[in-house]
Amino acid sequence: MQVQKLCFLALFLAHTTLAVNLSLETSNLAFLGDAELGPASDGVSRSGALSMTRDENPLSHGQGLWATPVPFKPSSNTSSSLPYPFETSFVFSITPRTEPAPGHGLAFIVVPALDNSGAGPAGYLGILNKTNNGDPENHVFAVEFDVYKDKQLGDMNDNHVGVDVNSLTSVVAERAGYWVQIVIGRTKMWRFKEVELSNGERYKAWIEYRDSNVSVTLAPEAVTKPKKPLIVAQLDLSEVFLENMYAGFAGAMGREAERHDIWSWNFQNSA
Repeated sequence: MQVQKLCFLALFLAHTTLAVNLSLETSNLAFLGDAELGPASDGVSRSGALSMTRDENPLSHGQGLWATPVPFKPSSNTSSSLPYPFETSFVFSITPRTEPAPGHGLAFIVVPALDNSGAGPAGYLGILNKTNNGDPENHVFAVEFDVYKDKQLGDMNDNHVGVDVNSLTSVVAERAGYWVQIVIGRTKMWRFKEVELSNGERYKAWIEYRDSNVSVTLAPEAVTKPKKPLIVAQLDLSEVFLENMYAGFAGAMGREAERHDIWSWNFQNSA
């Protein structure tokens, strides 16, 4: 396992909220596997993005994690075992280098350790592998942005968002897109706009967890956060989260090249 750490700035509001801001100049990430600060188009300088895969490595996969463990659950000697509420938002892009779009995708992840030795490429998105997929001892939570239909993992299509718990077979998934409210006459209605995750454009995602409910919202970067989430699901993570976990991102490709980039990230956890 290859781990590289870059010295970086975080904002800590003691006892209430942890906020992490990723920027082009300041980072405090652990780079596992093929994760790196991605190259710019000139092939020499850095783009500033957190990149999970490398074009030159077939079956490339990696994880970029906040290098300091984050409290996700009260200690065992307290009366409550409920996870702390959290919310995160980030801007990402998925860019195929070959045609047709090769896959496979990226994910926001919460994992128990700075260790990707049990991670695999392709449909396992640099998170799990064929052997450990589905093991309740994984203690893994993820929201995937998947651009390849992997039948063995039950993928609904090649352009979807899914919520994963200890497995890359999502507990709930929806085709990628966002809701906009329109008015017809005097009636307000919701209209769904599908987006293509692997078109190289930048998208913003919002993930929120509180009161055993998870919501995921997606939109193009320039669009204000939609009022209606893409996914809302009841999900008790009290047996998934440990007291301290690592948050960040994972991504993987198959034998063809595809970029999986994170351009900005904000995370808040009420601990």
